Amino acid sequence: MPRVEIVAGRHARGVHELIAEAAGAIASGTRLVPAQSGLGGALLLKDGRSGEHVAVIKPLDDATSSPSTNGGGGYESKAVLREVAAYLLDHDGFASVAPTALIKISRPEMETTVASIQRFVAHHYDAGELGPSRFSVTSVHRVGILDVRLLNIDRHAGNILVKNPPTSGCAVDGSTSAAPLELVPIDHGLCLPEKLDDPYFEWLHWPQSSRPFSGAELDYIASLDPFKDAEMLREELPSLTEPAIRILTVCTVFLQRAAAAGLCLADIGDMMTREFSSAEEGLSALEALCKKAVDSIDTQSPKRVSFGVLGGEEWVAFMEKFEQLLPPAFEDKKRGAGVALN
Repeated sequence: MPRVEIVAGRHARGVHELIAEAAGAIASGTRLVPAQSGLGGALLLKDGRSGEHVAVIKPLDDATSSPSTNGGGGYESKAVLREVAAYLLDHDGFASVAPTALIKISRPEMETTVASIQRFVAHHYDAGELGPSRFSVTSVHRVGILDVRLLNIDRHAGNILVKNPPTSGCAVDGSTSAAPLELVPIDHGLCLPEKLDDPYFEWLHWPQSSRPFSGAELDYIASLDPFKDAEMLREELPSLTEPAIRILTVCTVFLQRAAAAGLCLADIGDMMTREFSSAEEGLSALEALCKKAVDSIDTQSPKRVSFGVLGGEEWVAFMEKFEQLLPPAFEDKKRGAGVALN
């Protein structure tokens, strides 16, 4: 009888229900099948009775079962850990990340499989198949807030699922209008890099990103505790590196101070994205601020900032200097964006 054990994420909402369903499907002899083309080794788990998809399983590259069951591929441990981290950090399901955990699957006379497991999200389209004008402002903002916190370097249209079917409704005047569609983000294996990097935010130039944050969104952002989140990740995912955890801290503080200063999601994403010229790739505004803060501690620091080189006291000094640099940078951004200063 196969055994499914939760390695990380056991206390997160919805995980035990997911594992119970997955264990039942595995025990029934359901075969894992490659997801879509099978690239990367992602596997789909179906319910043996209903035939419906239950979960997506992403095995570790160095702890997978035989090639006949995983398509000959697998995921780096860093990517699998980040899949779980994204769910653990999506407090109260704010961005609708599906329940995710790190599991160990043991079968008699077979190698143990360590993998991430995520509840399958039933969907009709991904964001690339529909125009962004159909997406709700709230849903775009919530995905964007998550991506900013995690410095997601791979948020493309294909890993934003459109959960609602495109149905039509009647407007007050009797005309037909489409209801706003809700989004579900997936594939977080390239978030929380170990050093500042150039993110890719598909939503950056969507019109919803230029709309102001709502009161509820501002309250959520203000309620985030990056230092508590960092401790949670160290406890739940001890293999996740400290530089990656520090990225979360820096980006969350950046988000909080920027939102409080009146910047919109597009402004924040733009400040995190590098500018390109004919000569070379420049630093993003966020990188330049971090470089300036690091230089106040170590004048010999490299151009590309990595927080792994900072000791405990240096990290504290860096964060203090970083926060001091933020208010004038945000005022400059608002002036450049034509936003009135209050």
